[in-house]
Amino acid sequence: MTAVRTLLTVVVATALLGASLPAVEDARTDRTAARLDAAATRLSGVSAALVAADDPVAAGERGAGRTVVVSLPSGGFADARAAYLSIGGLPNDSRQPPTTVGYRVADSPPRRLDAGVRFFVGERPLVLPPGRHTLRLTLVRRGGATGVRVSVVGHAGSTRETNRTGPPISTATPADAERRSLAP
Repeated sequence: MTAVRTLLTVVVATALLGASLPAVEDARTDRTAARLDAAATRLSGVSAALVAADDPVAAGERGAGRTVVVSLPSGGFADARAAYLSIGGLPNDSRQPPTTVGYRVADSPPRRLDAGVRFFVGERPLVLPPGRHTLRLTLVRRGGATGVRVSVVGHAGSTRETNRTGPPISTATPADAERRSLAP
C-alpha cells in the first residue's frame, strides 16, 4: 500500500511539474525581455539627455559624453538567453533607421525602440552579445547631423555612469559575436 501511495505521489508531482514548465519558460523570457527593454530605454534616455543638454563637436574632437554599462543575460534559472542588443538599427535589416535600439530574446522575434536620437556606429549596427558591456556615448556632429557616437570601451562591474573616453567604434553581427564566444 505504501508503494502505491509513493508511486501515485511521484506521478502527480511529475504531472504538475510538466504542466508548470511552459509557464516557467514564459516567465524567464518575459523577465529577460523586461531587462533588455529597460536597458534599451535607459540607453535612449541617456542619449536624448546628452543631445538636449550639450553642444555637439566635429568628428575627431573630444566632446560631451557619458559612459553607460548594459548587461545582457546569457541565460540561467531565472533568465532566458539574450541573443543581442543592437544600436543604430537591427542586424540584417537595413530598413531600420539609425535611431533604432533593438534586442532579441532567445528564439523570439526582434523588438525595437526608436530612441529619437541618431546613433553613429559605423556602416552596420553595433551588436552586443550576452554579457556586461561598457559603452561610451559621445555627442558629435557629422555632415550637419547631430547624433551620438557609440563605442564599446570594455567590461565593467557596475551600472553607474561615468565620464571616460574610449577606443574607436566597434561593430559586429550576431555571427561575429558567436565566433568570438567560441574562440579559445
